[in-house]
Amino acid sequence: MNKRTQFDFIAYMTPPPENPRGDGRNDVSIECQTDEHYSNIVKCGFNGTSAIYEYDEAEYEKALTLCDKYGLTMLVRDQKGLEQYVVKELCVTGETAEEWLAKNAEAMKNRLDLCAKHPSFAGVLAADEPHTDKYPHLKILQDWFNENYPGKEFEVNLLPDYASAEQLFNDEKAEFTYEKYLDDFVEIVKPEYLSYDHYALIKDRTTGEEYLRPSYLKNLEYFAKASKRIGKEFKVFLLTLGHWDFRTVTTYEEIAWQVYTSMAYGASGAQTFTYWTSLEYEPYNNPANVTTALVGQKGELLPAWYAMQETIAEVRSFEKAYFNYRWDKCIYFLAGESNKLTEPLDKNTDACLIKAKTTGDVVVGCFTNEANKAYLISNLTDPKDKLSAKIQLYFDKDYSVIVWKDGKKTETNTKNKELCLDIRCGSGAFIEIK
Repeated sequence: MNKRTQFDFIAYMTPPPENPRGDGRNDVSIECQTDEHYSNIVKCGFNGTSAIYEYDEAEYEKALTLCDKYGLTMLVRDQKGLEQYVVKELCVTGETAEEWLAKNAEAMKNRLDLCAKHPSFAGVLAADEPHTDKYPHLKILQDWFNENYPGKEFEVNLLPDYASAEQLFNDEKAEFTYEKYLDDFVEIVKPEYLSYDHYALIKDRTTGEEYLRPSYLKNLEYFAKASKRIGKEFKVFLLTLGHWDFRTVTTYEEIAWQVYTSMAYGASGAQTFTYWTSLEYEPYNNPANVTTALVGQKGELLPAWYAMQETIAEVRSFEKAYFNYRWDKCIYFLAGESNKLTEPLDKNTDACLIKAKTTGDVVVGCFTNEANKAYLISNLTDPKDKLSAKIQLYFDKDYSVIVWKDGKKTETNTKNKELCLDIRCGSGAFIEIK
């Protein structure tokens, strides 16, 4: 049984300080490290944050103090130390992690000790989207961090399966599989948990067509199976910032779809990309097509903030029940003959949930504990289509059932081995079979 009782919702990209010197424009003259903006994080339902624009000790001190006050955790991005080394120095100097630690460990520990004084300090975002050549160095840095800050997180966020060979393996001619990229990380780094980002909500900027990235569920399957194999959790990043060819996320359907599909594969947490609208662009020179996130650059709450609030509230209603079970596998039921998202998946069956009829495609996570079974059913139809899925589930026999849906708990029984559900677009239902 899972020891966790709360799904981690992490606000990645915290309210920025005035004129931030981290990754972002330094001409934003508004001070956003305030009670108002941090209390809004809590009101939205988040239990944690991830720092990006904080750079010096005073900025981290202020952010962590606010997180202490509002009961939030914070992952620190140490831009003067670990993160700077992993992202830049390793590739430029060829220096090993041991050599770098010999010169920098004391200074780095002094900085991190200032953070570790705070109850909100959860650990560090050590590396984002590393290639495999960095894995041995990350292992050494992780060991150093764990020795000095036991129980704190050393987060390494991995690339998605649509990354190039050069991004994955530091070699544009590499012919290795994505599975090797993930498996090597597990074997070499031996992380405490897995994290990755995969953004499936696409908009063709030329034609305006919106579609779903076909490999999205397969990428989830890779992480779910790896997580199960090593007995560790995995977390995902959610697309909440319009950029490049990704949609501008504004609705409940778009956010909930990402959350429920991830939970169908047993995810234990999700970070926003991003909470605050990125400061990395000028309004009239915006090659990355950055639009908006949950909160505007000046701190205004946008429609996506309210959509996230609704989604989080739903998950909070059943998260304790969800974590009473272990993920086993996924099955899926289609309204038509095929779905590009399900085509590459393992073709699993379930002895208890035998079949289903549905008006909309669904993916079903199958969970177990010592006594019972449970299912997380996620509406798989594209959020843009606004389609509900009316489902008739057929079991091997009749059961008493607890249904968690739309933030409510219902106790019922199957009738003639059948249970009928109506799952709105983007949403899901968690079912316990007694």
